Amino acid sequence: MRALVVYKNDLRAHRLAKELCSTLLVRGVSANSLESHHLNYNSSIPLDIVFVLGGDGTLLKTARHFASLGTPILGVNLGTVGFLSSIEPEDLMDALDLVLQGKFEVEKRMMIDVQLLRDGLGRPHQTLALNDAVIKTRVLHTIKTKLLVNGVYYTTYQGDGVICATPTGSTAYSLSAGGPILDPCIPALVITPICPQLSSSRSLVIKSSSQLEFELDSDYMTYVTIDGEEEIPILKGDSVRITQSPVTAQIIQFYPVSSADKVLRIGGQKQTRNLPVEITAETGVID
Repeated sequence: MRALVVYKNDLRAHRLAKELCSTLLVRGVSANSLESHHLNYNSSIPLDIVFVLGGDGTLLKTARHFASLGTPILGVNLGTVGFLSSIEPEDLMDALDLVLQGKFEVEKRMMIDVQLLRDGLGRPHQTLALNDAVIKTRVLHTIKTKLLVNGVYYTTYQGDGVICATPTGSTAYSLSAGGPILDPCIPALVITPICPQLSSSRSLVIKSSSQLEFELDSDYMTYVTIDGEEEIPILKGDSVRITQSPVTAQIIQFYPVSSADKVLRIGGQKQTRNLPVEITAETGVID
């Protein structure tokens, strides 16, 4: 069995990564560690599992990196909320027995392909997102963004920008901008305007099989941001095409992730989670 430990850039995460690698090696698992900013793993070497020690940002970056390989990812929450993390640091060593026995669930989280179209041509830039793609201006001026659904004009958003979020990303920036929370299993996307000028502008929930195009009609400096990390400058007349990716993020969970619990966490009411007492040998599903 091969494992990789990806950790965020702080002392606590570094120490825990060293401890985890040592424990895995003692248990006969080939393990290496890597700081998330240097994530350039050689995909020719297969992995059975990736441990992520950090917050949601670290996990999002790692998930995007390994999604095409189908590698299961276990998040250990060293951040504030940890929507995507499965366990807290104090539960990590107790969870290893379950992990090494394969007694866990893997949630397949929808991802989106984000493509920038310029002068009617595709592929000047294409990337993958697990949370969201955000089109937003950096200046104190409103911008206009036309939305086309399956090639048909739908509406024009006028404001600070617009968010296109997956169900996973519905609890992130989209929620802060007034969007709804979607259960991770719902095949849909959420489009939420950012500070719209018209009070009638509301979030749109649309089936994930739709092809969306956001055309920028503004001379102001504007970017499309992928999962809060990667920034791509866009120009007037550019279009951002978003489609559901055939690739999914493989997120390990020891218990179901409920939207209600996410709301509680946003409110600062951190929930105490215990590891499952029993997992059925036949299905690996928690009883």
